[in-house]
Amino acid sequence: MVHVRSHRRMPVDTLTAHQRTVLSYIREFQTKRGYSPSLQDLALAFGVRSKNAVAKVVNALTRQRQIEKDPKGRIKILERENDFVPLSLPLFGPITAGFAAPVEEQAEDTVTIEDYLVRDKTSTFLLRVKGDSMINAGINEGDLVIVERGREPKVGEIVVGVLDGEFTLKRLKKEKGKYYLQAENPAYPDLFAMQELQVAGVVKGLMRKY
Repeated sequence: MVHVRSHRRMPVDTLTAHQRTVLSYIREFQTKRGYSPSLQDLALAFGVRSKNAVAKVVNALTRQRQIEKDPKGRIKILERENDFVPLSLPLFGPITAGFAAPVEEQAEDTVTIEDYLVRDKTSTFLLRVKGDSMINAGINEGDLVIVERGREPKVGEIVVGVLDGEFTLKRLKKEKGKYYLQAENPAYPDLFAMQELQVAGVVKGLMRKY
């Protein structure tokens, strides 16, 4: 009987929890440093004395077509053409907004935009802003606000409110036990519900392209 070895990459959800953790670390290591971790690097990262234990996990990931090793044993993540690769950018700073400060040429970290802005992708959405009612909060028409739903809003937070069935972006306020919505522009009045005020989500960030 002839056994044909499959070259099909196994889904990530078929990996064990430990294998997924090692794969994630390898991916992050490569993204930040631009080269692959050695077995020694992996052993140190996971507190393992023997490189053989790490080698077993690496070999398992190789068999499952998650990674490959070149002739020198260096590790490489295998990417599908349609794999989503998060955008990671070097983080410099801090930079003063007052007087000039000495330039720091060395990046202090690498930041993945998605990780920085989004806590939970399943409960986060973008909303394009229309109007100028929130300009004093630094939110202009055309901006994209990052909204997280499913979380209990706090008084003072900027929220996507549903006021008597209509959506609006305002700051949640409370006075004498009654909630209402407040604009960040004195040209707009406070909004009180005639029937019902609900919160569809809490604003967690903002994106703007100059």
